[in-house]
Amino acid sequence: MANIKDWCISRQLWWGHRIPVWYNRTAFQLLEKRLIPITITGIEPAITNHIRLPAKPIYNPNASKMLYVKDPSEITITNCELLTQATQDQIKQIFESALYLGLTPPGEDVGPVPIHNFLHALVYEGQLYALRIACVEENGMLYVRKLLLQRSETNPVLPRVQIQNLTQDNAPKNSVTVRELIPDPYRDPAFTLARMESPADGWEQDPDVLDTWFSSWLWPFATMGWTGNPEADAKNPTLNRFYPTTDLVTGPDIIFFWVARMIMAGYEFTGKPPFYNVYFTGIIRDKLGRKMSKSLGNSPDPLELIDKYGADALRYGTIRAAPLGQDVLFDEKDVELGRNFCNKIWNACRYRQLQGGPVLQPINPNLLTTDDRWILHCLNNAIVNLTSALEGYRFNEATHILYRFFWAEFCDWYLETTKAIVTRGKHQDKRLNTLAVIDFVLHASLRMFHPFMPHITEELWHSMGFAAHHDPDTGGKTIMFAPWPKPLSEQQIQFYGITSQVIDFIQHRNELVTKGRNLKRELNIPASKKVNFVLVPEVDLSEDDLEVLRILLGAETLEVVKVYQVLRGTPVIHSVLGSLYLPLAGVVDIPSEIARLQKELSKLKSEMEKVSSKLNNPIFLEKAPNEVILQHQERLAELQTTIERIEQTIGMLQSAN
Repeated sequence: MANIKDWCISRQLWWGHRIPVWYNRTAFQLLEKRLIPITITGIEPAITNHIRLPAKPIYNPNASKMLYVKDPSEITITNCELLTQATQDQIKQIFESALYLGLTPPGEDVGPVPIHNFLHALVYEGQLYALRIACVEENGMLYVRKLLLQRSETNPVLPRVQIQNLTQDNAPKNSVTVRELIPDPYRDPAFTLARMESPADGWEQDPDVLDTWFSSWLWPFATMGWTGNPEADAKNPTLNRFYPTTDLVTGPDIIFFWVARMIMAGYEFTGKPPFYNVYFTGIIRDKLGRKMSKSLGNSPDPLELIDKYGADALRYGTIRAAPLGQDVLFDEKDVELGRNFCNKIWNACRYRQLQGGPVLQPINPNLLTTDDRWILHCLNNAIVNLTSALEGYRFNEATHILYRFFWAEFCDWYLETTKAIVTRGKHQDKRLNTLAVIDFVLHASLRMFHPFMPHITEELWHSMGFAAHHDPDTGGKTIMFAPWPKPLSEQQIQFYGITSQVIDFIQHRNELVTKGRNLKRELNIPASKKVNFVLVPEVDLSEDDLEVLRILLGAETLEVVKVYQVLRGTPVIHSVLGSLYLPLAGVVDIPSEIARLQKELSKLKSEMEKVSSKLNNPIFLEKAPNEVILQHQERLAELQTTIERIEQTIGMLQSAN
């Protein structure tokens, strides 16, 4: 932000915000007129009228530029005759050392000759005086007609200035233009004013419109009720809370047009920077890597996407597809995933609401289930990892952290386990404690989701009753004011009994459940169909642990035995917790299932041959786009894995037949 210079903010367009700048056309017409110089040669006591004109606040003889009085009409002027002539240098010295008060429109008319009045102030022997030079315009020249002087209140005697009469013959030799005496009429309130309404008759508004980016410069503070009045802005709670902000997210193509100008405007109008860090995103391209273009038809309308999927879904899906330092390959499927995720969050909160209002009591560590402790561990990891990702501007990584925690760990696993306690449990104290854990997790989760999904989280924050337990400035008014979740301390981890043994147990149990579900899927058993599993445990399992395992497996019954008489071909899963068997009698029509799998296997092998043939064809590899080749390679790997799994299932069924 060094070497900052002025630049043009006006545009010659038919539309836009017209520039709120007004020009005094009468004053501008005088700029090229020539003024006959004068000087002060004699001073005599003469006039007693005076005005109040405080010297120090408005006059500084050492100032490097002129100061201005906004309303020169308040100054009373009295007459003195001009008698002596001055040189050009002398008059310039008078003007340049004076406090410029403004240029008035013609105030007199002596027949066909107009009078132009120039208001100034000057210091004589330490006293401040108002000075008006009345000039007669004739043949394009301005001639001094009379000098009008007014003393300051601190001087009891008003001096009279005398100058010599002038003739037109010597005027061109000693004259100067008015423009030479005005430093910059476009910064001078006598010539130019910035305001919304016309100052008076004779003022004309600039015909141009503002640069498209002009109002955007003011965005960081103008959107928060900024007035430009320091006293009023100091009492603005929104402005004081959110300005300056910490980060700006934008594209690298508008660094000068927007980013730099916001910084300049921030310092100019508030004395503070609008932000401290700038994160530059990549360019949004389509899923094939092409730049968005109307001619290609690959540029979706955000409003249509919002109408179809929701604003939060579009926001989350786009961030999810934006890796750090790379362009964004936009795919509508990411927005659809965001929509599904929003539904998941909503349904999880709805599940909790069906169990009653918020639990006000704190979590009792003595009533925590193993799954309660596990989900607190997962929440703690999510807070740590998400905070780190956001601090490192790894936003797409942050979306994956949220997805993995909330969808996979909280919804798919933990909420399913709570059904054994919340909906089927016999102990009310344990039930309320589990609900308190759910509230604790949702309370933190909504705050973590808010930067990515502001609308749904705001709605759920209030509907879940969380806002009611916060002061207005810490989340009672809006979730935006709620503090960011903090990781559990070592004392809290010990207090809740979160140990490595707990984490290992849940990991082994979930692996067993996953294999059991996959087994049902491979045997073409519908997920909704209840089956009977047999477990030969290798560790001690509580009644609650076994009930949770049965619910997660989707089993009708879970028979626990020390020894199981295995029938030939019965599928079995071995794990750290024990061996899980799935008796097939009455569950699967083995001959029909073998026939179905063999038919599917034949179809998959045929497809794999075609894909392999293409990948082994040099012409295809030479001409096909890299994206297409990659898709074929991924499909081949997928087919190989599926074929291998089906062959194993067929072998298992054949041995059981």
